[in-house]
Amino acid sequence: MTDGPSLTEQAPGADRAGASRAPIYAVELADAIGLGMYLASSVLFLNRAVDLSNHEVGLILGASGVASMAGAMPIARAAERFGVRNALCLLFVVRGAAFLGLSLATSFTAALSVSLVAGLLSRGIGPLIESAMLAAGDGDKAGEVGALARLRTLRNAGMAAGALPAGWAITVDERWAYQVVLASSAVVFVCCAVVCRRFPAEGEGPAGRRAGAAADRAGILRNRPFLGITVLYGALTLSALVLAIGLPLWIVQETEAPGWSVTLCQLLNTVLVVLLQVRISRGSEKHRTARGMMLRGGIISALAAVAVPLSGDVGPYQAVAVVAMVAVLFTLAELYIVAGCTGAALQHIPEERRTGHLAAFNLGFAAATVIGPPLISTSLAWGAWSWAGWAAFFLAVGAGALAVPPAEEPEAEARAE
Repeated sequence: MTDGPSLTEQAPGADRAGASRAPIYAVELADAIGLGMYLASSVLFLNRAVDLSNHEVGLILGASGVASMAGAMPIARAAERFGVRNALCLLFVVRGAAFLGLSLATSFTAALSVSLVAGLLSRGIGPLIESAMLAAGDGDKAGEVGALARLRTLRNAGMAAGALPAGWAITVDERWAYQVVLASSAVVFVCCAVVCRRFPAEGEGPAGRRAGAAADRAGILRNRPFLGITVLYGALTLSALVLAIGLPLWIVQETEAPGWSVTLCQLLNTVLVVLLQVRISRGSEKHRTARGMMLRGGIISALAAVAVPLSGDVGPYQAVAVVAMVAVLFTLAELYIVAGCTGAALQHIPEERRTGHLAAFNLGFAAATVIGPPLISTSLAWGAWSWAGWAAFFLAVGAGALAVPPAEEPEAEARAE
């Protein structure tokens, strides 16, 4: 199956779009591999190689997360002014330097400093890559949705691939091994900067300069449907964090399932996202379909949450079966949520201000990653009732998707003016 018309019908445009998008896909994959190498080894690197306490490691990671949220919108506005391609080249070079500096850190102060720099860039690069991907297309909404879905697929595959060399470093458990992994990720980021020179030049220069930072901020704040979708996106994607944080804690604390079942859930999530993201995203460029996907994601998340307590009072094999089923349900919900929210958001994003809007949209998930972990871990103190509470929450938020209005041409034109 294809994302749109047959290859015969769309061959010329598809060939041009494919050629211009190829380096963007390459950068997305390489960036994900580099980040995967870092994320899978960062905690142990800071603890074992830099010899920091758990408290110091937590401070560094927390500060980096806050910096990432602070940097997203300024980076997007700079990219709209000076060009996405130019901004990405600079950002990847700086990120590479930061990771190389981190590999050489020997103290809390040094590790904190370079982690803040790396964190400041982390939420800004993704929206720029997405913006470049949309600029490389021909304006077809179905094609844009499919392209972004393929980006997400590559990102998940790249993050999983990046965990492999990180696993080697963890096995060796020597400072030099961690340094090799971090330095390798720095090299990957510099290579990304080189490949970015092949990105299309759309959106650079005069158009971006005319938009202006103040106008962009005002445009986003006036775009109430878009802001509503962003809030729904952040709330619904808490289901992914419940899967990543809440379910593992429940497994080890409240069930007889073996420890490897946590890894099984993570593996199921990764494989299903890679296999199904593009397929499930099809049709989400249509308002009714996108809204239905958001609602479906909320309902499936609620079903998954209700099923979790069933793993508590059974034997190990039955518990594994239940948590595996829960992992599959949460993953399907994640796929529908991301596809539906992205499709709905794209309908309300003015073409000339894509980069800033995409950065704002991604802040929905960023906010969830800050609020979610303490909320999820605290809620588990209520036992099975916590899962009933999460189910009610996801049902309510999913139902909120029914209030998302369609994009109307007059409104779109007014925003463009």
